[in-house]
Amino acid sequence: MLTVYRSNRAEFLAQLLAQQLRLDPPSPWETIQVVVNTWPTSRWLGEQLAVELGGIVANLRFPFPASRLRQIVNHLLDDAAAADDPWRATNLVWPVLELLPELAKAPEAFLLERWLQSRGYSQRLDAPLWQLGRAIADSLDDLTLYRPAMLATWSGGQDRDDRGEPLPELQRWQPLLFRQLQARLGVQPFGLRLIEAIERLRLGTARVEGLTGTLRLFGLSSGAPLQVQLLQALSAVLPVDIYLLTPCRDLWQRCSQRRQELRDAVALTEPFALDWLVQAPALEGRFGRLGGEFQQLLEGTGEAQLGCAQERDLFFLPATAATAQGRSPRLLEQLQEQLVEGAAPQALSWRAGDRSLEFHPCPGRLRQVQIVRDRLLQLMAEDSSLEPRHILVMTPDVDRLAPLLAAVFGDTAATGVVLPWRLTDRSQQGEAGLSAALLQLLLLGGERLTASALETLLQNTALLEHFQLESGEAAALSSTLQTCGFRWGLAAEQRGGNASHSLSWAIDRLLLGLALPDQAGVAVGDCAPHRLGGTVEQLGRWIRLLTSLRQVLTELARAHSAAEWAARLPPLLTLLFGDGGDRAWELQTIREAIASWHQSAASCDLQLTAPVVAAVLKERLSADSGRFGHRSGALTISALEPMRAIPHRVIVLIGLDAGAFPRQGTRPGFDLMENHRRLGDPHSADQDRYGLIEALLSARDHLLICWNCREEHSGEPIAPAAPVRQWLELMRSELGEEAAASLLVNHPASPLDRQNFLVEDGRQPASCDQRLLRVLQQLERSGSLGPGTDRWEGATAPLILRGPGRNVRGEPGVAAATERLEAEEAYRDLRHWLIRPQDHWLRSLGLEAREWSEAIEDLEDLELDERQRAALLRGVLDADPAPGGADPPDWIQRTRGRGLLPPLAAGILEAQALNERWGSLKQCLERLGTPHQETHHWQPPLASLQPLQATVLWHDTTLVLVKTSKAQASHRLELALQLILSGACGAQASGAVLVARHENSFAVVEKLLPPTSLQAGSILEQWLGWHQRSHCWPVPPATGWAYAEAELASPGTGLAKATACWEGSGFGQRAEREDPAISLCFGRDTTARELVAGTFGPFHELSIELQTPLLALRSEP
Repeated sequence: MLTVYRSNRAEFLAQLLAQQLRLDPPSPWETIQVVVNTWPTSRWLGEQLAVELGGIVANLRFPFPASRLRQIVNHLLDDAAAADDPWRATNLVWPVLELLPELAKAPEAFLLERWLQSRGYSQRLDAPLWQLGRAIADSLDDLTLYRPAMLATWSGGQDRDDRGEPLPELQRWQPLLFRQLQARLGVQPFGLRLIEAIERLRLGTARVEGLTGTLRLFGLSSGAPLQVQLLQALSAVLPVDIYLLTPCRDLWQRCSQRRQELRDAVALTEPFALDWLVQAPALEGRFGRLGGEFQQLLEGTGEAQLGCAQERDLFFLPATAATAQGRSPRLLEQLQEQLVEGAAPQALSWRAGDRSLEFHPCPGRLRQVQIVRDRLLQLMAEDSSLEPRHILVMTPDVDRLAPLLAAVFGDTAATGVVLPWRLTDRSQQGEAGLSAALLQLLLLGGERLTASALETLLQNTALLEHFQLESGEAAALSSTLQTCGFRWGLAAEQRGGNASHSLSWAIDRLLLGLALPDQAGVAVGDCAPHRLGGTVEQLGRWIRLLTSLRQVLTELARAHSAAEWAARLPPLLTLLFGDGGDRAWELQTIREAIASWHQSAASCDLQLTAPVVAAVLKERLSADSGRFGHRSGALTISALEPMRAIPHRVIVLIGLDAGAFPRQGTRPGFDLMENHRRLGDPHSADQDRYGLIEALLSARDHLLICWNCREEHSGEPIAPAAPVRQWLELMRSELGEEAAASLLVNHPASPLDRQNFLVEDGRQPASCDQRLLRVLQQLERSGSLGPGTDRWEGATAPLILRGPGRNVRGEPGVAAATERLEAEEAYRDLRHWLIRPQDHWLRSLGLEAREWSEAIEDLEDLELDERQRAALLRGVLDADPAPGGADPPDWIQRTRGRGLLPPLAAGILEAQALNERWGSLKQCLERLGTPHQETHHWQPPLASLQPLQATVLWHDTTLVLVKTSKAQASHRLELALQLILSGACGAQASGAVLVARHENSFAVVEKLLPPTSLQAGSILEQWLGWHQRSHCWPVPPATGWAYAEAELASPGTGLAKATACWEGSGFGQRAEREDPAISLCFGRDTTARELVAGTFGPFHELSIELQTPLLALRSEP
C-alpha cells in the first residue's frame, strides 16, 4: 500500500507520524527508519516525535533517500554490493581519468583527443584535466539515475539518446566510455540495478524476505522518476508512507490542459511547459513547478504502481481559523489559505498595521544585514513570547554573507542586546581551522606563492596557535616580509635562478639580521641582513613558522600518486598542527577524508598536483557541512535548502539579489541531460523558486524578504530578482498599488541617516543601533553651532609685522598647553602642524588616515619610481648631510642583497641615473659654499608657549634645505620655519634656499630673505597660537599656498589657482583633495569653491595671514 499524506503544515505530518507510532508501537529491538532529505529535518522531526511520545524517542534513524533506497535495491537483488558505489561521481572520476588516453584514440573521441593534445597530456594530473574528468563523472552519475533507459541501450551496443534517436557523431564517445567503464568496474550502475529490481518485483522474483515494517518518507519535495517508480513498486510488498508537505491538494492538476495530456502516457516524461504559469497564475504557478512535477510523478500512469495507492489530506485553513477566533486574518494567513483553496472565497486584503509579510529592498549587503538584525530586535520587543529559537534566517549564499553576519549579529555593543545566533551550513574550510589551512596550502603548492596569498594563509587561527603567534602578529609578520622585500616565489628555482624577493631569501635576510648590522653595503652573497625590533624569542617563533611553511610548500610543489599523497600528508599535518590541540577532532576528520580518498583512488597511477588534491579533499570534507548546529536554541542562520520546510514563527529570506537568486546551474556542453529536459530532472532555479513556497508555508507570524537594491560601488539602482518581482506584481494586482506599496519598506543608504531613527508611516524607527544614534546626535550637535559662531574667531588679529610696537596678548579660543614638550620635540610637532596640519589634527584625535592603505605588493618593480629614487638619495644625505667632495656612491654595492634596485640590466641603468642626479646635487651644493650644521634654540617670551630647538644645515651664511624630490608647498613652509627659527634666535643669515629636483637635475628652486629678529619671533608666536587651538586647520597646505600666491599677485585669480591645485589640473597634477588625511577632513567630493567660500572655516583670511609674511620674504632664486 502506497499512502501519501498531504498537508500544508509540517507539524501536522509530524503529529500524525507520532500517533501512528503510538498506536502501532514497534518492537523494542526494532529500528525505526524515517527517510528525510536534510539533516535539520531529522533533528526537528526527532524533537517533534519526542514531544508527542512522552519526551523520549530511541532507536530512531533518519537515512537519506539515496542511501536507504540503495539498501533496499541490494536486498531485492539479493547481492552484497560494494559499500561505496563505484559509479558515484567521487569514485567514478578515477577510472574515467585513467581511460581517457585510450578513449581519445578512438575516432568517436576526436574532440577529446584534440583537447588532450593541446595540453600535452601526460601522467601528470593538473587542475584542468581533473575538472574535465570530474565533469564527465558527474554527467554519467546523473545519467544512471535520470536516463537509465538510455544507458541500457548503450549497454546493448546501441548509441542512441533518450528519445531513441542516434547520437550525433561528436557525442558517441560517451557510450564508448560507458561500456569501457562497465567492463572495468564489473558492477552495473545504480539506475540499471534499480530497473532490474522493479522488474523482479513485477515478476515476483525479488527477494522480499526480510523487508519488514513500513517505509516512511518525510518532507521530500522532489525525487528522480526512477526512485518514485521504485516506491510505487515496493507498495506491493510493504507499506510505503509518504508525508508530503505541499501548498495544496492538487498542485500540478491546477493546469487543466496538463491533466488532459496525461491520457497519453508519453506525456508523463515531459516537463511542465509555459502553460503551467498561464493556467496557474498565482504563487503556485510562479514558484511551484518543482513540487508540481514531483506530485505528478507520485500519481504516475499506474504502470509501476504494483500495490494499492491512497491519499490522505490534513490541510489547515489559517485565515478561516483566524476568523473563527474573532480576529481579522493577516495577509500571510490569507496567502497560505489561498494556496490551499486555489481560488479564495474572498479577495486578498491588507489592513494598516499588518506586518506579517514585508519586502525590504536594501542598499547594499551590509545594510541588508543591519536592517534584518534591527527588524528582528523590533519584533522581539513587540512580542515578549517571541524568542531567538523561533526565528530562522535563510540565504542562498551563506559564505558570501558570513563575514557581514558575524560583524553585525556579533556586535552586541551596538544595540545593547545580546542576541544568541548560530551560523550553519558552512563547511569546515569556510572557517579558519585546520581544514582551511590545509586546503590553502595545497592550492599554493601548485601555484606561484605570492605575498598576498601568504598573508591570507597567515590569518589562519589554527596555524598561528600551533606556532604560538598572537593574532596581531600575523599582520606584523606580513608587513615585515613586505619591508624585507618578499614578493613572490618560494626560492630561486621558482624565479629562474634569481632568489631575490623569494620567501627563502626573505627568511635568510631575517636570520642574517640577528648576527650582522643592517647597514648599506653589508651583505652575504646576494642577501643583506634585515634587523627587526622585538625580542629574539618572537623572531624565533616567526622564523620557525616561515621555515615550516617553506618545507611544506616545497613538498607540495611535487606531483605524487594518490597512494604517495596519502602517505605524505599525515606527517605534514603533524608538522603544521601537532596533535591539533582543541581541534584534534578536525585533524581526525581530515585523516579520515584522506583514507577514504586513498581507498577509492588506490589503483590510479596518475601523478596528482596539489590543487587536485585540494579539490578532492574539499569535496569530502564538505560532505557533512550541514549536519550540526541547526537546532541550537538560538537564532538560526542557514542556507536556503536545509530548513525551509521547518516551521518557525519568523522566517527571513535574505540575499535574494538579482543575479544570485534563483541560482542558475550550468552543465557542460557534452552533458546529454542539457539537450532535452525530462519531467523530474533536477534544476537549481526551480528548487530556489519552490523554496519561496515552502518558506511561505513554514512562516507562522512573519515572513521578511530582503534583497540588495543598489550597486554597492556606484549606487545605481538594481531591479529585484525575477521571483521577488513576480511576487510584488502579484501583490499589486491582488491588493492594489497603495496596499502593495505598504508592504515595501525602503531604507536609506546611510546607517547615519536621520530617517532610520524616526517613526514613519506608523512604523517604529528602523534602526536599533544605539551607537549610531549617539554618533548622529554628536554630529548634529557639532554642526549646530549656529550663525555667527566661528571656532577660528580672532585667529587673524593684526600682527606686530603691521605696526611699530609689539603687543603680545592672548587670543580668544587659545588654550594653554597642557603638556610641556622638549624643545626638539616641540619643534618637530610645530613642523608637522605647519606642513601637514590636517594629518597633525587627526593624529591628535588618535586617527591614522593611512592605517588601512598599505597594500600587499605581489610583484617587484622593474624600474624605480621617483619616490624610490628620492629615498635612495635621501639615505645617502642623511648619512652625510654635507657630502662635500665625496665620490658618487656605488649604488649596486650599497643596495646589494636588499632588493631595492631592479634586477640585471635595469638595475645598472637605474644606478647610472642615480649617479647623474648625485653629481648634479653635489655641484649645486658646492656652489653654495662650505657646509656646516648649527643648532638653534628659541625661548619664547610667554611661558604658555613652547621653546623650540632644531639643527639646520648652513652653507657659509646661507641656510640650506635639501629635498631629493620635486619642490612642494610643504617644503617651502619647512624652509620658512627653519629660517624664521634661526632669525628669532639672532642668527646672521644672508638668506635661505630650497634645493630640489627639477626634471633630472637639482637646482635652487626657492630663495627667502632673512626676517628681522622681531619679525621672526612674532611669526613663531602667531604659529604657536594657531597650533594650540586644537581645531582642524581649514587651509590645505598646497591649495592655501597656491591661493595666497596668486591672490596677492593679482587679486581675483586665487580661486582658479586653488581649483587647479585642489581638484587637479588634468595635466598629471595630483589633486590635493585625494590625499587620505585631506579627504578625511574635507571630503573627497568637496569643490574648491566650497573650500574657499569658508565652508570649513575662514579659508581666505587664514591662508592670506599665513602666507603673506612668507611671500614677502621671497626673492628670485
